[in-house]
Amino acid sequence: MSEPPDDMDANDVLRSAGSDGLREMFDRAERKVIPLRDVVEPAKPARLRPISVARWDHVAVPEPDWTVFNRIPRRQTALFSGEGAMGKSTLLLQLCAAHVLGRDWLHTMPELGPALFLDAEDDQDVMHRRLAAIVKHYGVTFADLHAGGLQLLSLVGEDAILATSSRSGKVEPTALYGELLAFVGDVKPVMIGLASAANFFAGNENDRGEVQQFIGLCTRLAIVSNGSVVLVSHPSNTGIQTGTGVSGSTAWHNAVRARFFLHGVKKKDDSDGAEPDNDLREIEFMKNNYGPRAERLTLRWQDGLFLPERKRSAMQQAAQDQRDDEIFVTVLARFIQQNRAVSPNKGSTYAPAQFAGEKEAKAAYVNGVRLKAAMDRLIDAGRVVIETVGPASKQRKQLVLK
Repeated sequence: MSEPPDDMDANDVLRSAGSDGLREMFDRAERKVIPLRDVVEPAKPARLRPISVARWDHVAVPEPDWTVFNRIPRRQTALFSGEGAMGKSTLLLQLCAAHVLGRDWLHTMPELGPALFLDAEDDQDVMHRRLAAIVKHYGVTFADLHAGGLQLLSLVGEDAILATSSRSGKVEPTALYGELLAFVGDVKPVMIGLASAANFFAGNENDRGEVQQFIGLCTRLAIVSNGSVVLVSHPSNTGIQTGTGVSGSTAWHNAVRARFFLHGVKKKDDSDGAEPDNDLREIEFMKNNYGPRAERLTLRWQDGLFLPERKRSAMQQAAQDQRDDEIFVTVLARFIQQNRAVSPNKGSTYAPAQFAGEKEAKAAYVNGVRLKAAMDRLIDAGRVVIETVGPASKQRKQLVLK
C-alpha cells in the first residue's frame, strides 16, 4: 500500500483506503509509519444525548427546587420589574441579606447561603445606607453580613455590559461576563442579584431571539452557582399602564421561569381629595412555572425598608401616634423659634412636607402622610392652633403652639 499524500487529512485517508485497506493502515500506524491520531481523529463531544426515560421507573419523581420557596426556582432566572424609585434594589438587597443571615423575606425563609449583589445603578454609599436599615431591621451587624457571605459589587459609571449582539442577531458574552461567570463558579452564591437589565444587555430588547439568548446567559450563571439569578428591569409606559410590568419583547416574560412586579397602590376612592399614601407598594408574583402564582403582598415603607403591611394593635397604633405627635410638636417649636412660619395648607410652607425632611422625622422614618395625621390630631386636641396673620388683603394661615 502506497504512502498517503501529505496534504490528505485523516478523514480523506480513511475514505481512500476502503474497507480492505483499513487493517493494514492500523497495522502501519501501530508500527509508527503513520501516527494513529492522524488515522482516526478524536471524536467531538456529542451535544445531542437523548435522555433515557426507562430508568425513571426506578427513580423518585424530583420535587421542584427553590432558593426562595414557591417564588424563585433554583438554576433559573427570575425577572423583577418596576418603575424607577419603587424600591426594587432595596428589596433585592434585603433578599440577599436574608439569604446570608437565614432570616425572613416577605413571609418566606430563603435558603441559607452566600449572595452576590451586582449594582450598575448605585454606588457603595447608597448600598451602605440601604444596608444600614437592613442591619437595623434584622438586629445584626455588617460583620454578620460579611461572615455569612454577602458580596457587593458596584459598577456605576463603568462599562457594565455583560452581553452584546451582532448584526446577525447572535448575542455574545463580554469579557466582564466571563469574569463574573468565573467569580460565581468560585463563590457559589445561592442568590445573584443584577440591577439592572438595561445596564447589562446591549442588544435589542424588542428582539425575541436576542432577549432569549441574554436570559440564557443569565441562567448559565445560575446553573454554575447552583443558585438563582434575579434580574431587575424597568417596564415601558405601556407595561405600566396595562399592569403587565414588562418592556420590549414578550420574551422577557416567556424566557424566565418566574417574574414579579413592584408597583404603587392606586387609590380606590379619591373623591374626598385625601393625599395618596406614597409609602405603600404592592408586589405581584405574576409568573411561576413550578409553583403557585398570582400571589400579591402589600408593602409599607417602615424604618427604611418596604415590609409586609401588618395590622397594628390598638395599643401599638396609639404608641406610634404619640411618637409622631411629639416629633411634630418638637419640630414646630424649633421652626417658631427660628421664625420659620409653616402652614396647614398645601404649598411651599406646608408643615408635614417641611417637617418630613427634619432630622427627627428621618431618624424615626416618619413620612409626610403620618405627619399630616399628627397635625390633624394635634389641631383637634387643641395643642396646635391655626392663626390667621397679615393684612386683610394678604392674609395667610400659620401653625402655632398653644
